[in-house]
Amino acid sequence: MKKILMTLAAVLCCAMTTTVFTACSVEDNPLPQPEPESLAEYTIMYYTGGAADIDGAMINLLNHFYKANPEAYKRVNVVIQFKYSTVENLSNSGMEAIRSGFCKTFGSKTLRWTVDPAKTLDQEASNEGNIYGADNADITCPDSLTNFINWAAQKYPAKKYMLIVADHGGGYIPVTELPETGTRTNRGLLADDGNNHKTFNIWTLCRGIKNANVRLQTVFMLACMMNNMEYQFELKDLCDYVIASTYTMPSWGVALYELPELLSQPNVDIEKALDTYCKDDVKSWDTEDGKSESTVFYSDMTVTRTANIDKLGTMMRQFVDRLCETYTNGTEAQKQAIDSCTARAVKVQENYPYYDVAKYMSSIMSALPEVYDVSFYNQMEDAFNSCIVAQYYSAYLTAHHYMVDYSVLLGAGGAHNYIMWNKNQETGAMTPTSGLLFTDNGEKYQFALVPTDDSQSYKMENITLLDNWGGTLASAYEPLAFDKAVGWSRWLRLNGQWPNIFCPSGLEFELPSPDTGFQD
Repeated sequence: MKKILMTLAAVLCCAMTTTVFTACSVEDNPLPQPEPESLAEYTIMYYTGGAADIDGAMINLLNHFYKANPEAYKRVNVVIQFKYSTVENLSNSGMEAIRSGFCKTFGSKTLRWTVDPAKTLDQEASNEGNIYGADNADITCPDSLTNFINWAAQKYPAKKYMLIVADHGGGYIPVTELPETGTRTNRGLLADDGNNHKTFNIWTLCRGIKNANVRLQTVFMLACMMNNMEYQFELKDLCDYVIASTYTMPSWGVALYELPELLSQPNVDIEKALDTYCKDDVKSWDTEDGKSESTVFYSDMTVTRTANIDKLGTMMRQFVDRLCETYTNGTEAQKQAIDSCTARAVKVQENYPYYDVAKYMSSIMSALPEVYDVSFYNQMEDAFNSCIVAQYYSAYLTAHHYMVDYSVLLGAGGAHNYIMWNKNQETGAMTPTSGLLFTDNGEKYQFALVPTDDSQSYKMENITLLDNWGGTLASAYEPLAFDKAVGWSRWLRLNGQWPNIFCPSGLEFELPSPDTGFQD
């Protein structure tokens, strides 16, 4: 499926994890390895947990594997590691009503099992014999993920491997993605509500994968808002394909049963298989909740071919070089044109500073043909297209041609912000009320958003210094593989125009509602 550079964007959240740590080794006595011809085609490793509020939803997702054709499991293994939320959270969620003593037995416990089509999910998810490792193990420890991958590959060796990490997710934002120093209390990718509220982030996830004994063919982040440049570049050398969503990822539907069926086919074409899964998965979200072309619903999924990300990085580096040079030494008209594009940048999610990078770059290239000629534009378009294996959207987004590409961090003067909203309980209308500002040098401010006289825009007032946000642009962003390849932080610092803090105006259909709080 060919993806065009020009498109449009918006929305919200969901991803996490599970497991225990026992370093990176697996067994003292390794199992004998089978001959290559007897290997399974694939082993799918599913790493997940309940977090504070979604044990039931995560268990429901796993049930899809039990709907697959049993014949598929003759050629594909599916191994699962699931960590239940705390006893308190399970009890508050009503899971105690499932059976007496369930929460006390399984709260904060990690279970590990292999999908057997002759058994049911309930049998496995409530089997004390499947409990693995120490109580309340740190599921966000990289060694824990490494151990699971190594165990799965040794016990169920295969020709190819897929890793799925699933639970709450939050996209990329520096304050939640600091390098491995200290305990984070806000969400990056994957969090353990029962273990000091630690989270996986871009660094710990990649270290857990990199230290494993096998190379993964596919990494599937079954989580909200993870289809961003910052994560894609970090994962590019660790796998061949990345599956991720830019918008929210619903906790219902999901055609997970198709994965073992598709991957069990002889001589499977992995790109065709992932394209089919991506299309059917997004469609299942519409079907499950009765969504249609006229129903406001934001969901998407992209399969990225990591082998071509370096090519994209080369083109983006040239784009940033020309952009910074023009903004610094160009004419006033050119600078105003760039500022205009930034002010109208397409925001992917109302709260977070995520913007559609392809549309943003496309608007600037179109506004400055003397800087970016047709040849350059076409090369950039080809670079994006070469990365995309498949890309699908909900029926609503497709019908309105409101597509999204990869997201990227955007702010001004090296700073970025987070916007908070209030919901009118009578009308349901969402109103921006305040925000947090994170500066280049590490300061964190709070501000109020006040409507202007025309009531069509807002201005910042009562800007108050709170404290430090724990890092700086230099410590949090510059170490990223994306920034090293592209130099995006140069533009983050040089840009003097704040991007649109809302989703685009002037559209003929309803924009999504934001969430209403920041986990900090």
